Order: sequence, then structure tokens, then C-alpha cells
Amino acid sequence: MSQTCPFCQQENSCAASSGDCWCFRLSVPPAMLALLPAELRDRDCICQACISAYQAAPEDFAARFHPR
Repeated sequence: MSQTCPFCQQENSCAASSGDCWCFRLSVPPAMLALLPAELRDRDCICQACISAYQAAPEDFAARFHPR
């Protein structure tokens, strides 16, 4: 896994390889994952900032990051 969020391309601060990461305690909404092209799903962690942005305003987030 890379350390880059597939949405914002910023550092995702994932530590999954260590066995304990913040991402283990969050659930990414299925509708958010659906915004990613299939080939990018389940490859890299989405960063906390993007998850929070999606949860606060799903429509705005989708408009900003919808696949082209």
C-alpha cells in the first residue's frame, strides 16, 4: 500500500502494516468507496481528512472528487 490518499493525493498516515492503525477503527461509507474507480478500491487508505469531509457533506465531496 502506498501512503497516499486516492482522493486528495496527500499523505494518508496509514500504519496498517504495523498491525495497528487509525484506519482499523473507522468505517468508510460504501458510497464514498463507490466514487473510486474499481482499480483503486482496496489498494490505499483514504485519509482521515477526506473521510471527515465526506461525512460532513457527501454531495459536495462527490462533486469535488467524482471520477472523471
